[in-house]
Amino acid sequence: MTTEVDDGRILRVVSSFFGYVMFSHAWQGKEPLFQDVNMVGSVWNLPDTPLNEKLRNFCKEARRLGYNWAWSDTCCIDKSTSSILNQSLTSMYKWYANSAVTLVFLAGVAHPSHPGDLARSLWMTRAWTLQELLSPKHIFFYDSEWKPYLGITGVNHKESSEIMQELADAIKVPRGTIVKFSPDDLGVREKLRLASTRDATVEEDIAYSLIGIFKSDIKPYYGEGVDALGHLLEEIVARSGEVTVLAW
Repeated sequence: MTTEVDDGRILRVVSSFFGYVMFSHAWQGKEPLFQDVNMVGSVWNLPDTPLNEKLRNFCKEARRLGYNWAWSDTCCIDKSTSSILNQSLTSMYKWYANSAVTLVFLAGVAHPSHPGDLARSLWMTRAWTLQELLSPKHIFFYDSEWKPYLGITGVNHKESSEIMQELADAIKVPRGTIVKFSPDDLGVREKLRLASTRDATVEEDIAYSLIGIFKSDIKPYYGEGVDALGHLLEEIVARSGEVTVLAW
């Protein structure tokens, strides 16, 4: 008869073999792209630059945690192919939600970190950050030296009341909602209010970063500018049947 200990061991083995780790971070300049890694064959063969080292440190931490697969938005999407890019954007929420763990690198948080540093990080204002925070079930935050935020180790940071309360205060979402989020947990107005506080380098990302959170079916098309948000709002109104949801 299989014991609970055996079940736990099997689960860890399966998770480490098939589970994958997602990367959440702010782009800081010329990040390594799909073509860069493809040209040299491996992240370990990339030139020694600070941003390439950031990617390698992410991979090292994923391996240290016992996982064989790691995904970074900088180099795991062939952005030169529109069909691949669009499919990736529409799937992003699910990828984070189904990850074994998401690692969040806070480049602007010095070591040692202190309470409040998380809320002050510019990473908090990125349009794509919202789904990267809400959708994963397991998440770890790291400071600029890849040390656990506030020195909190050995626990899913979504189980840290200190970190989650700081996060809740910063993004104005109840702590319980952050910890166990699903797209049905927040109303349309609340989601739009959250989105209105986000920054995006590319105008369309204000809408596209919300596709998973709204369970939307809109298709990304870079070049449509502000119309991207208009298309998202049209779909929301059509689905809800109420124009008043837009009064956020």
